[in-house]
Order: sequence, then structure tokens, then C-alpha cells
Amino acid sequence: MRNRRFVARATAVAVFAAVAVSATAAAPPGTAGAAPPSGVSRGAQGPWVTLITGDRVLVGASVVVDPVDRVRPARFQQFTRRGDRYVVPSDAGPLVRAGRLDLELFNVTGLVRQGYDDARASTLPLLVRYSGAAPATRAAPGGAAVRRVLPGSRMAAVDARKSAAGRVLADLAGVERVWLNAKARVTLDGSVSRIGAPAAWAQGVTGRGVTVAVLDTGVDTDHPDLAGKVSLSRDFSGKGSVEDGNGHGTHVASTVAGSGAASGGRYRGVAPDASLAVGKVLDDTGSGSFDAIIAGLEWAAAEAHADVVNLSLGAYGSDGTDPVSAAVDDLTRRYGTLFVAATGNDGADGWVSTPAAATSALAVGSVSKVDVPSPFSNRGPRAGDGAVKPEIAAPGEGIVAAAPAGVPPLGEPVGDGYQRLDGTSMATPHLAGAAALVVQQHPDWTPTQVKDALVSTAAEVAGAGVYAVGTGRVDAARATGQTLTATGTVSVYLKWPTAGASRTERVTWRNSGAAPVTLTLDAALTRRDGAPAPARTLTLSARTVTVPAGGTSTVDLTVSAVDGAAGTYGGVLVARGGDGSLTRTALSVHQEEELYDLTVTLVNRDGQAPPDDGRPTVVIFDLDDSGFFYWGAPGTARLPAGRYAVHTIIETPRTGREPSVSFISHPELRLDRDVAQTFDARDGKPASVTPDNPAARGGAYQVQLMGRIADCDCTSSVLSLFDPRFSEVYAATVPGTGSPTYAFGQSLRALEPAVEILAADPADGGAGGFEVAAGWLDGPPATAEQATLPMVYGGRATPADLSGVDATGKVVLAELPGDLSREEVYRRAENIRATGARLALVTVPSNGDATTARTRDDEPRPALPTLVAQGPTAARLAALVKAAPTTVRYTSRPASSLRYELAYGVQGRVTTAQQHRPRSSDLAAVRTAYHENVAGAVRYVNAAVGFFGTELGNGWSVPVTAGVERVEYFTPGRWQLMSGGSGGPRDTLSETIDLAARRTYRVGWNAAVAGPWIRGTVLTPDGERPWAWRDRDAIDVLLPLYADAAGHPRVPFPDDGTDTGSISLYRDGELVGTAPVPDRARFEVPPAPGTYRLVAATTRAVDWWPRWTTVSAAWTFPSSAAGNGNPLPLPTARLVPDVDVRNRAPGGRAFTVPVHVSTAARTVTVDVSYDDGRTWHRAAVSGSGDRWTASVHHPRTGHASFRTTVVDTAGNRLEQTVIRAYGLD
Repeated sequence: MRNRRFVARATAVAVFAAVAVSATAAAPPGTAGAAPPSGVSRGAQGPWVTLITGDRVLVGASVVVDPVDRVRPARFQQFTRRGDRYVVPSDAGPLVRAGRLDLELFNVTGLVRQGYDDARASTLPLLVRYSGAAPATRAAPGGAAVRRVLPGSRMAAVDARKSAAGRVLADLAGVERVWLNAKARVTLDGSVSRIGAPAAWAQGVTGRGVTVAVLDTGVDTDHPDLAGKVSLSRDFSGKGSVEDGNGHGTHVASTVAGSGAASGGRYRGVAPDASLAVGKVLDDTGSGSFDAIIAGLEWAAAEAHADVVNLSLGAYGSDGTDPVSAAVDDLTRRYGTLFVAATGNDGADGWVSTPAAATSALAVGSVSKVDVPSPFSNRGPRAGDGAVKPEIAAPGEGIVAAAPAGVPPLGEPVGDGYQRLDGTSMATPHLAGAAALVVQQHPDWTPTQVKDALVSTAAEVAGAGVYAVGTGRVDAARATGQTLTATGTVSVYLKWPTAGASRTERVTWRNSGAAPVTLTLDAALTRRDGAPAPARTLTLSARTVTVPAGGTSTVDLTVSAVDGAAGTYGGVLVARGGDGSLTRTALSVHQEEELYDLTVTLVNRDGQAPPDDGRPTVVIFDLDDSGFFYWGAPGTARLPAGRYAVHTIIETPRTGREPSVSFISHPELRLDRDVAQTFDARDGKPASVTPDNPAARGGAYQVQLMGRIADCDCTSSVLSLFDPRFSEVYAATVPGTGSPTYAFGQSLRALEPAVEILAADPADGGAGGFEVAAGWLDGPPATAEQATLPMVYGGRATPADLSGVDATGKVVLAELPGDLSREEVYRRAENIRATGARLALVTVPSNGDATTARTRDDEPRPALPTLVAQGPTAARLAALVKAAPTTVRYTSRPASSLRYELAYGVQGRVTTAQQHRPRSSDLAAVRTAYHENVAGAVRYVNAAVGFFGTELGNGWSVPVTAGVERVEYFTPGRWQLMSGGSGGPRDTLSETIDLAARRTYRVGWNAAVAGPWIRGTVLTPDGERPWAWRDRDAIDVLLPLYADAAGHPRVPFPDDGTDTGSISLYRDGELVGTAPVPDRARFEVPPAPGTYRLVAATTRAVDWWPRWTTVSAAWTFPSSAAGNGNPLPLPTARLVPDVDVRNRAPGGRAFTVPVHVSTAARTVTVDVSYDDGRTWHRAAVSGSGDRWTASVHHPRTGHASFRTTVVDTAGNRLEQTVIRAYGLD
């Protein structure tokens, strides 16, 4: 564990996060049954995700950022933590640093994993905590829709439309904090006797009179084991009932309190006479949002009055401050409820899932039935403070318990009405049941006393270690039969400087028996590798203690720092009594490593401290620890000894122009003492990229500072985006420094400017005027415009300001305050429209609110085209217009007619100018055809090139009017090209291509005919895999049924109703199953060889998709367990006709259609239809291997549809149909 403390010295120091490190990815605990896969092609590198700021990120092996338009461009931080990629825009940084915005909102890997990518979700779910009035009386920020009010927590669950996501950050008045409304997922025979429950039953302790709430997927209320058990229930999932359509909740509930009636008592629960309060907080897929879980927590504590709440669910690893953990702690304090929670199933160190991370929760790990720690069980200590988590363990492997009738099993069916499952989810109800037994015995005990009783009486798990199992495996017999209990856990954190530091904690024993008990004490601490702690680390004030009958006794435990012994230690304090009494107290000690001051000073090119505009200017990466990053202002940071990359962004004002920006880096600063480092912009060397085409003066210029991090072998980056027309950039490494872990990159997407405003300034003496840095508030006019227009001043654009202003046919400039809402900005634009103005230009202060950043909104826009300007050029223009009416030359382009993609990088150090002026003739020329099926349609393009283990190039999507073919220019390299259409994420295509200098290439996007094409692999949230494969005893498919003629994969998207269809699998003629969606399916199959038939069909009926309206395919192939891990032998065929850019072929003539097969074919047949498949005509086919040709004769107009049959040389068969394959003209 590495801890950072930040001390404000001359200036305030800002911090994002300091977290514990593990190489294990942070995935939510899953159900026992694998979820259907989802993902995109390897070529596409992953799905798009929209952040709360409105920025979009393409997620895959690396990430590409498509920033929302801003007047003041944002900077972006990319880093990796526990395998997850984070992308944080600079304008969100102050809110994250202040604790008002959840960092998980920027965990793009996690957003995809939870199904919040743009293909599967049109809204971003948020949890909002209000600072004042109850949430029921408050409006949701930014016009988001309220899903649920949580008055007990002063929270509301709201859904922010991604198209207007940026509005939330502009409307946080009265909001204390915003979290991602993340998803949690679900995380008995010999196990009940193993934990000693029958011994408690023999004493009459069966849970009678105790209420245990089970918050899960619901229960099968008709299961014999649960008959009469459920006293209260409520649905929070939206299903309308608590009936369990998953199986997890029924299994958990019966482990707590099942009667075992359906098994003759064999599968009886731990507390068979306890009552159950069932809250269905997870849906039938085993997933649920934080707001549903918090609502369930409040209900269980406040309304159901549960004594114990079972939480066999979890999300991400936490330090205990997430909203669910916070709710657990608050409800425990207010209602005296004990919450028992699963640590999670990631098998990770230092990664205890929420809500088990809550301080008051009893966190439960898993062991086998012979007390061996389960490899999947998450381990402690808790992130941030090193607290003991889990506190205890229970059997969680091979647990047999009730299964709901009529629901497919999650695991192995056992007899009639039961199934066997593994997981910390299965361990947790053993503890909830044991807690019910203790509560029955001691109804007056507090949750802490119940928790201590269970933890301190646990049975030792030999060799396991406190961070795997806490004090050990639960022993219900001892917990209910022994009159002696003790403090369950002690956690000590010694902060640096530790010389002479010590801390004393008190351990208390309670004796509820009639006789005193004398105890002998023994305690030991070890490192995680088993090495003992230094001898002086731990001392006890006594080695024996006598606990009086009905009383308590205490012993002081002192932890002392030892020089050179920094690190984490765990152990157990064991107390043994002569009467057989035994208690165990878990110990966790963390001695913080040595810390030093790193003081950063910035100097701009004028030799002055740079102005503070609120944006972060200092970025620090730990080169050995991917879990840490710092992003803030100059000042002093208190950091552990180590290697750091320090990047600075220094602005220097320029009169009447945008400031210059200098990127000065120390690639590898070794911190082994206090260090003061000055970063001087005057060391910077000019950096720029300029094509030889003067028309390509617009677009986006990006600077990228990169560092390679050792523990994850990954690259963290800082991105800054500029308009190349107004930027002056310098770069350098601190003189005398360099490192192979550092790289500097530049990329330019050069285009014609989207808008140009050139103002005449009399002070220039007719020198041509100056250009104003401006962008569209909500997108440009639909058609190109060019005019010379008079400009007049409109004050703040209120009706009073505009009265008397002669604005007809003119441009009105208005100076707006920086704190207006977006709605008010729209109203001011509407005020200007009412004057008869042709165009509005509004300026906002440089430190103004981000409300004028253009969102990707689908709501009504201002009727008047409105520009936003900011900075020195805006101030200069405003001064001119206020002095006298001014003339401006105005040019607007909805799309650029040219494109350059230029990228350059240097590794190690920057000591010379990084200026590049390539000639078009020296670049790779890519003749690109943008096919489209609808007149006037627009495609959006972006690109990135591999460099330094990541990519150069910005993901800023730019429009191209489809139906054109043109030459585009690229620097040499391996490029990832992307093209999206009207359907957004449903219509995104990609290609990886190696481009060489002075060579010409051809690329076509969205060309007919679209259809299935299965080759290569796909990148999913679970990793890289074949599109269709044998995964153990399952056939698992993700079908790109809409691949274009070039083979760019495109998967149906049924999640939002765009596509309908299904996938069915037959084995030896018998139906195995049907998935009601056309994109993905997983079917469990026997290991023996069989002949399979996979049938898939999809229909898309939307106005932007007039072709390829129905696509179907059926494959016949063999499979068996011997093919585990291999692709299924599914042949596919691409029809590649010579169509125009509108995907039309000539009508009234003979025509040939090339057919490309994914493997060598034995036979190919093609039928054509001109009436959408009602009648078919056999085409003449010739060819061999994987290249064939079909000859047809077209009527004059209409559409051609095709039915293709392929049998490959191995006998595998494809039958494929595409309706409306291309048009005829």
C-alpha cells in the first residue's frame, strides 16, 4: 500500500486519488452462470462511452477521446488502475478533487463492463446527494430524469441523457456529490454442519423471533423450503414482484433460513426458524443499480426492522466511502441493523467490494468445506486505511441450496429443487444465519457486539492469513455456546514520519457467564509473504487477563514503528482460557513508507508565474504504481520515495491572441529526499504540425505526454487539444533529463475550418483584420455560408439591452456572464433572433462556467445560429464593437472537403524543435469512398496511429458528407480508421491498415452488400475471443450480421429496439435453445460430438437504414468438447458488387456480383430476387476456392436481394439471405 499526503504550501495542491495497487482487474462479482458476451470487433478496438462531461471515449486496448466542443479546450488525463482505463477531462478535475464527483464516472472500462456504453445505454445513471432540502423537493441537475428518491440518504437516482450529459456539471447548485449509479451483481448440505449450526439448534437457538432481510434477486415463494418463511417483501428492481427469475436469491435465502422440507431436512438453512424479509434489488440477470440497493437497505432497516441484512452482492473495490457503503454505515448507526456482505469474487488482494468495505459491515470471505481459502474470494486489507477486511469467512464452494422452479440453473442441479453454487455470495448467508442465532440469544446486543461475537469465536484456518479469512471460519457452535467474546478486529495505521511513532488500542473481553475466566494471550504479526514483523512492533500490556463473571476486562495493544520496517502486517491475538474458552482478534498494521516533499514551481516564457485559470497544470505519474496519479496546481506534494514522471502545462499570455502553451516534463524524477524542481517554459522548443495545403488550416491539433508504468506495462497520458489556427506550442524535457519511459507526441487532423470570423480593426491600418477564436454553440448551419456582415453590440442580450439596436441582417455580439445556465444562454440567443439578426456571437469570461460547451443534444436548438467566443480575440472583438459598428467576414462549413491525419512522436527526451511540415506527395494517399443509402447523410470519421504502446491521434469525430469519394493523406504507420454513420454506435465501422509513404491505398466505408462476415477475433469486456467459438461445454456467438462489403464488422443492436431478431441452436435436429436477440447468444451443450445448426436473423426498420433491412443466416457444422477454445467452423460470404457511393447498381442490364468466401468453398449457389424475397431466380455462378462470381440481369429500378448457399471443403454449410442488398438506378 502506498499512501500520499499533499500539503498546501505557497499554493494550494489538488489531489484526485491515492489508492492501493494490484495487478488484478476490478471486475464486479459475477453469477455462477456466465453472462452473454458483448463487445465489438478487434478492428473497432471497443465500444464508445459518453462521459458525464459529454466527451466520448472509444474503449479498447487503448482509448481514443472524442471531446465535446468547448470554447476553451479541455485537457485529458488517461491512466490505468487495476486494469481499468480512466479518462478524466480537466474541467471535471476540480469537482473530483473536491469530492463532489465520483472518479468511477470516468472509469471507461467499468462503464462498458456495466453496460453503460453508448450502444447499450442512452442515459448515464447517477446518484445525487443534496446538501440542503430533501431530494423529493429538488429538481434533478441539468434536466436529468429522476428515477428514485432516497430521502433517508438525502439522495436521488437520476438518469442524465448522454446527448445532454454536459449540462449536469453546469447545474450543481445545492448538490453535495454525484456518483455513478453503478451496478452491483450477485457475488448447502455439509456446509451448515461444518460451521456448527446443529450444535446451536440443540440448545434451542434456531433464529426464532429474528428477522433477516435478504436483498438479492428475490425468492421462489412457492419453494417448499421457504414456505411460510417470508414475512415481508418488496420489489425494487422494477419487475413488479419478488419472484426470483435468476436463482441466486432463492439459493441465498434458503441458506439463511430454509427448512429443507424438499430434501427431508438435508439442505436446511443455518437459522431455520428465522423470518425472512425479501427485497428484490437485483433483476433477473443478477444485476442491480446502486439506487435500488440503497432503497432496499433503507426499507430493510427502517420498515422491515430487520435485525440482520444479507448482502450477497457487490460492485467495485472500495475504501468504504462509496454511496452504498456510506448508506450501510448510516443505517447501522440509526437503526441498529447488522449488515453482512460478500467481499467479492475477483480473487484480488486489497480489493474488498462495496458494500463489504463499509466499516460497520461484517465482510465475509469464502473457504472450502475443508477450510482452504477459495481462490476467487477477494482479500484485504481495505483500500486507503488498511483496515481488516474480510473479518471472517464461511464455506462458499459447492454449496447446495434451493433452486426456483422453472428457472434455468446457475450451476449444477442437485435432485429436485436444488443446485450447487460457488462464491462469496454463498459464504455470506452462512454468516447472516449465524448472526440470527446470536441475535436470538442476545436480543439486546448492538450490531458491534454481535459482530464481535462471531468474529472473535471463529475457527482458525491454518496458514490462510488475516487478509484472506479475517479471524477464520465462522463457528456457530462456539459463537452461541461460549460465554466469552472479544473485540473482533484492531487496525492501526502509522503515518510517516514514523520515527518514534506508536499507537495504543484497547482490546476488550466480555464474559456473560457465571464464573470468571482467566486467559493467556498470544499475538504475532507477519508480512504477507509470511516473514515475521520486527520484534518490537507489537507489545501487550499483559500476557494474561481475568474476565469477571458478567463483566469485562481490557488489555492495551501497542504498535510501534520500527526503522526500515515500512509495510503491511497482519495477525491474530489469540486468548485461551483454562475452561476451553478461546477468542481470536484480527490485527492489521500498516507502517507508512518514507515520504518526501516534491515542490513544483512553474515559470512562463515571460519569466513570471503563469496565471491560474483553474485548470490543472501539474501532472505526476508514479512510474511503478498505476494506481496513483496527481493532477493539480504547482506547490508541494508529499509522496513516497520512488520514480515519478512530472509533466507541466505552462501558459504565457500574448496580447490580443490566445496564450502560448509550453509542455515541460521531467521524464523520471527520483524522489529519495525532499526535491524542489522548477519547470521553465523558456526551455521549450517550438512544436507544430503544418500540412502544405493552405486550405487545411482548421481541425484539431493534439499534444500528448506519455509515460510507461511498470506495474501494468501500460501507458498513461496527458492530452491537450487545440485549434491549430490559434495555437503556439512549445515542448521540452527539463535540461539534462530523459528516460525511455517518456514520450512526446503530436497529432493534427487538418481540415477546412468549420467557421471563420475575420474582423476588421482600424488599428491595423487595413492589414486584413484578425481572426476570432469561436465555435458553434449547438452546431453549424446545415449549408455552407460565406458573407461580409455588419456587427453590432447587444450588451448582455436581455430585452432591455437589445431595445433600439438595429440588428436586422447583422451579427449581434453579446457579452454574457460566466454563470448562466444553458437554458438562459438559449433564451439570450432567442432574444437576439427576435431583433432580426442573421447571426449571434456571444462571449463568456475565460473563467466562466462550461454551460456554453456544445452538448450532443437532440433537444430543440436555438433557431438562430449562435457562435461562442472566449479569450483574448473575443475581448478584442468586443472592444471594437462597443466602440463602433464593425464589419466581419463570416464563413461556415458543415463539413470539410479535405482531410489530413498527421502524427509524430519522439521518445526519451525533447531537446530540439518538434516542427513538422510534410508535403502531401510524401504522405500515404488513401482514396476513400463514403457510401451511404440516404441522400444528404453524414458519416463521422476519426483515426489514430500506434505509438509507444498507445495511440496518437484524437478521437474528435468530424463530419463527412456521405456519397463522396476523395483522397485523404496520412503519415506512415499502422492506423486505426473509424467511420460512423447516422445510427451512431450501431453504425460504426473500423479498419486497421498499415500505410507507407508515397503509396496510394483504397478504403471503402459502408458499401453494399452488408451481411455476415466472421473472421478473426473480437474484443469484449471479458477479453479477446473468436466471434463464434466453443467455450468449454458451451457454444458462444457474437454475430456481425451487418458487416459491409469490405468486411468491416458491424453487430446488430437490439438493446434500444433498433434491431429485432433471434438466434437459435439445434443439435442433431433437436432445439437446444433460442436467444430473443440477434446479436449474441450462449448455449450450454454436451461434450460429445454432434451436428449443429445455428440460425440467426435480424431486421432493422428505421428511416436511416433503407437497405439490408433483413439479414438471416443458418450454419450447419460439427462440434464437440475437443474444440474447446477454438472458433466454430462457420463459413461466411461477402457479396462485393461494383456499386456507386449511394450503393446503387445500373438497372436494365446484365451485372456480375463477386462473392468472397471466408474459406475455400466446394460449392456456391446464388439466388436473386427483385421483389424483396417473394420470388427467387437462380444466378449463374462460376469460380473456385474463396473467389466466385454470380451473373444476374437487373430490371430498370427497384432493389436486388440475394440468397447465397456455401458448402466449404470440410462440409460446413452456410445459407444466407440479404433483403434489399442494393438499389437499382
